[in-house]
Amino acid sequence: MANITKEVWSIIESDLAIEKNLSQELINTRALARYLTDKYSLKASLDSVISAIRRFETKTKFIEVEKKLHNLFKDAIIKSRNNVACITIAHNSHNPLEIIKSIKKAEHMRIAVGNASSRLMVDEGKLKETTSHIPSNLIEKIEHDLSELSVTIDEKAIKTKGVLARIANEISLANINIEEIVISPPEFLIYVKQEHILKTYESVLKLRNKEF
Repeated sequence: MANITKEVWSIIESDLAIEKNLSQELINTRALARYLTDKYSLKASLDSVISAIRRFETKTKFIEVEKKLHNLFKDAIIKSRNNVACITIAHNSHNPLEIIKSIKKAEHMRIAVGNASSRLMVDEGKLKETTSHIPSNLIEKIEHDLSELSVTIDEKAIKTKGVLARIANEISLANINIEEIVISPPEFLIYVKQEHILKTYESVLKLRNKEF
C-alpha cells in the first residue's frame, strides 16, 4: 500500500492541473482514480488508489508551495519581444562553436547548443545577415513567427527546486506549446509562436501577481 501511495502522490505532484483541481475540490476522487489507474497502468485496486488520493494533503501543501513560489516570482522582471526566427544548425563533423564564432554577433542573438545541433534565435531583420555566415548544408530548418518571453528572477530562486517546471506548467495549462527554452541564470528565455505570446505573458504574470 505504501508503494502505491507514493506513486499516486508523485503523479499528482507532477501534474499542476490535477493538484489545483484537488485543492479547490473541483475533481471527483473516484473519477480521478480511474483516470490515473488507466493512464499510468497502476498495479493496484481502484479503492487503493482512491485511498491514496484522499490521504494526499493537497490543500495545505499546495497553498504552502504556491506561497513559496509567489515569493520567488513577485519581483520577477517579465518582458517579451516579437519577430524572432530560430535557425537550427546541424553539427555533423563541424565544431558548433567555430560556426557560431564565424557569425557576426547580432543584437539579441541567443544560442542553445545541443549534442547533434545548435539553435540560434535572432531578430527576423538579422536573419539574412546571420545565415550568410553559415554553410547552407548545415542549416536544418528555420522557424519564423516566434516570440521571446524573458523571465528574470532573483538569484536565490535559481537554486530552488521546480522553478522552471512551474513556469512551463503555467504555460502548458494555457494550452501553449513551448518551441524552445534557453536558460542563462537568472534569466529564463521561453520561445512560443508569436500568436500565443500575449497568452503566454499573462500565464507567467499570474505567478507574480497571485494573492493569498
